[in-house]
Amino acid sequence: MRKLLFVLFFLLGFAGAGDWFSDPIRGIEYAKKEQKPVMFYFHSEHCPYCLQMETFVFSDEKVSKYLDKFVVVSLSMDSQVGRAWARRFNIFGTPTFVFYDPKKDTVMSVVFGSRSKEDFIKLLLMACEMSSTKKC
Repeated sequence: MRKLLFVLFFLLGFAGAGDWFSDPIRGIEYAKKEQKPVMFYFHSEHCPYCLQMETFVFSDEKVSKYLDKFVVVSLSMDSQVGRAWARRFNIFGTPTFVFYDPKKDTVMSVVFGSRSKEDFIKLLLMACEMSSTKKC
């Protein structure tokens, strides 16, 4: 029951918060079409720092405005797909954020750990500056 409530909260909390995908291939294809960078968000069910990011940072209106410049691919390390993509990027802990430029097919930055709203916005701005996409 707790897991179901968490999933519902997670999905409802981000409704209208930009372009979020759980399928990495579809997310990358969409990012190419929309000319946006990708932020892969690696999380796990029992990660208190992930919950902190989801509850206090991602849900913030100002942060959401900056996240709208990205296509976010949310990957659970509890899933087979999430673990496969984590191996691809050498991710071992959560939360981890991988900023990816779909135009150049390159990883711009990998960041581990939770952040305050202000620091997360700075991180998003830095990723936008590094991106070759047009809509950042």
